[in-house]
Amino acid sequence: MTKSNGHSAMSPLPKLLTETQVSMIFNVSINTLRYWRHCGDGPNYIKMGKLVRYHEAELESYVQRKTCVSKARATAEERHVAH
Repeated sequence: MTKSNGHSAMSPLPKLLTETQVSMIFNVSINTLRYWRHCGDGPNYIKMGKLVRYHEAELESYVQRKTCVSKARATAEERHVAH
């Protein structure tokens, strides 16, 4: 998309989600999200004055960081690679 002056238009900003939307996605309370922010343990967020918003991509990244492999599975995979 270009403007009439020939410069390309900025790409649209990613969709920002509210605390309510994120609490519904993760099935946790808004207070839990606030606690995670306070502790530094939750998904990355954007603070605009009193407003808090989350990028959808940050939620996906957070889930990936928090994904754990069971110890039994990790041990079995290590044995498989060693052979």
